[in-house]
Amino acid sequence: MTASEEVLLELERQGWEALSSSQGGAYYREHLTDNALMAFPFGVLTRAETIDAMESAPPWESFEINDSRIVGLTVDSGVLIYRVAARRAGEEQYSAVISSTFVRRQGAWKLAFHQQSPESSTV
Repeated sequence: MTASEEVLLELERQGWEALSSSQGGAYYREHLTDNALMAFPFGVLTRAETIDAMESAPPWESFEINDSRIVGLTVDSGVLIYRVAARRAGEEQYSAVISSTFVRRQGAWKLAFHQQSPESSTV
C-alpha cells in the first residue's frame, strides 16, 4: 500500500469514527469538496445536505472496514472501494460495498464523491 493509499483509508476510517461519536457533521464540513455528492440507497445528497444529515444521524455503535482497494486515477485523485459492516444501537447490522473518490486540493485530500451499495445475497 502506498502512502497515498494509507492516507485515503485513514481518512475514511476517521469519517466512520466521527459518525460513531456524533461528530460527522463537523468532520464532513472540513473534508468534503465544495461540489461533493453522496449517493445513498435513499437518494443523492449535496455537500450541504450531507452535512445536515450527518449532524442529525444517530451514531454508529461499531464499524469494521474490510477488503479495501484503491484505484489511482491521477497523482491527485483516487477511488477507495471497501466493504463495511456497521451497527447502530438496537438496529440490524448494515453491510455495504462503498466507494469514495478523493481529490487532493492545495495539498489536502478531500472527499468528492461517496456511494453506498447495501450488500445482498442475490445478484
